Amino acid sequence: PVHLAESPLTCVAVGSGKYLEEFDVLAASSRRTRTKRR
Repeated sequence: PVHLAESPLTCVAVGSGKYLEEFDVLAASSRRTRTKRR
């Protein structure tokens, strides 16, 4: 499904903020994934 946002820049800002709030969790998950691949 495709959704056209009324304010794309606001969507990017909000999405980036949500990512930064969860950065520690996402970084830890990424490290675990890389370790399993080796």
